[in-house]
Amino acid sequence: MPLTMHNVSAAASDDPNRRLLSDINLTFEDGTVALLVGRTGSGKSTLLHLLAGMRPPSSGDIRLDDEPFWRRNRVIQPLLRRLGLTFQFPEQQLFARSLRQEFGYSLRPYGLTAMEKERRIQSACEDLSLGAAAFDPDRSPFALSGGQRRRLALATTIATSPDWLLMDEPTAGLESAAAKELLRYVQARKAAKGGMIIATHDLDLFLPLADRVIVLDRGTIAADGAPAALCGNPEPFVQAGVGLPSCVLLSHALARNGIAVMDKGKLSPEDLADAIAERLKEQRKVAVKSAPYAEHPDGKQQMEPLSDESALHAPLPPQSQAAGLSEESAHPPAATKSLWYRLDPRTKWLLYLLIVIGTMLQSSWLGLACAALPIAATYIGLSRSALLGAVKLLKPLAWFMLISVGLAGLEWTANGSFPFVGFSLEHSLATGLNVFRLFLITLASYWFAAATPYGRMVQGLAWGLGYAKRLKLRTDSFALAVSLMFKFIPLIVREWQRFSDIVRARGKAAIRPGAVRGRDMPALVVPLLLALFHRAEEMTSALEMKKIGRRTALLGHTESLRLTRADGIAIVTGLLLLGGLAALRG
Repeated sequence: MPLTMHNVSAAASDDPNRRLLSDINLTFEDGTVALLVGRTGSGKSTLLHLLAGMRPPSSGDIRLDDEPFWRRNRVIQPLLRRLGLTFQFPEQQLFARSLRQEFGYSLRPYGLTAMEKERRIQSACEDLSLGAAAFDPDRSPFALSGGQRRRLALATTIATSPDWLLMDEPTAGLESAAAKELLRYVQARKAAKGGMIIATHDLDLFLPLADRVIVLDRGTIAADGAPAALCGNPEPFVQAGVGLPSCVLLSHALARNGIAVMDKGKLSPEDLADAIAERLKEQRKVAVKSAPYAEHPDGKQQMEPLSDESALHAPLPPQSQAAGLSEESAHPPAATKSLWYRLDPRTKWLLYLLIVIGTMLQSSWLGLACAALPIAATYIGLSRSALLGAVKLLKPLAWFMLISVGLAGLEWTANGSFPFVGFSLEHSLATGLNVFRLFLITLASYWFAAATPYGRMVQGLAWGLGYAKRLKLRTDSFALAVSLMFKFIPLIVREWQRFSDIVRARGKAAIRPGAVRGRDMPALVVPLLLALFHRAEEMTSALEMKKIGRRTALLGHTESLRLTRADGIAIVTGLLLLGGLAALRG
């Protein structure tokens, strides 16, 4: 059951010209364990998502058993059922009222009998040593500890018994005992059936079991080979900015003292210890050798240069250190050059207020249609990711608007003694007018949040409220509430996208990327709300630590703001627009 990638490339969602992966050619054989290693932003998670069918490649072909993944922008369900993907921080995907329902959601696409479901649940719990006391099937998953929830989430994927198990940082946040249980499961699965692809930074744990190590660097394959071969020549790890495995560091340290063990290919601590003991016996005596000293011409002793192996301990060159930058910092989005991103935040605050006031003044469909034109124009020049986020945010709002309009028109009427449901077009249009006004204001709010970084937004708000502070009005709480409200708009979009990927992976939905089935909404909404509450709690704690609200530090530092000619043109245009909308209402 080989899993193959042929000339596969993947582009960033916000910039099609920026590649996250370039011309990847890989073949994964059944019954093997492959490790994906690389610094943050090297493309490990992107490659896993491509292999799991979560996103289509920009170019190239992905196949399982020589059968192509993508047909009409969808992955067929039989292929999806053969793949299992665990995300980073999998405990955030839990949503059900009981552990049994959590397993039931992951197993539902497979059409299993009740007996087979129970067998798989028990097997998965045994694989990860989930005790019967803590993991009572009727217990709420939210009553478990953080580590137990993570192990439960891993077990729900293991229970599906996929042919290919794809794991993204599976040991992150796991205690040592749980990590060893996971390692035992990997070893048992390798001996039984199926292949595994693991993206990890924990080389010490997984390297002894791996058949293959793939080193990614800036979206390309820097090295691909057996673990022993790469450890014997660790230069690809250094060049890619990856931390060296402990076995490599220890082996080179021993080699400098005359004990060579790396040529034996010992990768685990136990095997390495046996190799060291064997070499010590061969030498028949143990002597700790320090680095030799050489006589300096002035009579002082001087350390001889270290061997080539010691260069592994030297600080990484600036190029390797810079390689640790995130994708966003290394490749700023092209859209930041757009006019909206360059305008002064005070200008954008003023434009936003003028648009909202002009929209609120309208009391007719013609007026709202005219107000919608400039709002739509503000979306010209936004990044592709911002536009996709707007679609995801506003699509459910549009459905809400249509349902509200339809329900508002319903009315009970009586014809003789038999009441029946009628429809009032007048009531429906009146409600539609108000809801459409709200829809336009939401559009304008999203544009402002997407086009203005949070720090600049606060600076612009500080300028506007500075005049109120001179009148001794307390504006800190108002400013904090407004700025946080706008900060949460793009946050909701990002979290929605993340959890929609999770439910598509768990539910094996053969739908277009980014879409969500109606029956998957509980599995999406509950984790989404919990994540947003958690983010809000973190933000509140951070603000409390900074003592925001007790002082005005949040609203300082406006000296870097400077109006340009473009700002002046935008302000005049906004005033003319408000005048036109006001005249239209009159």
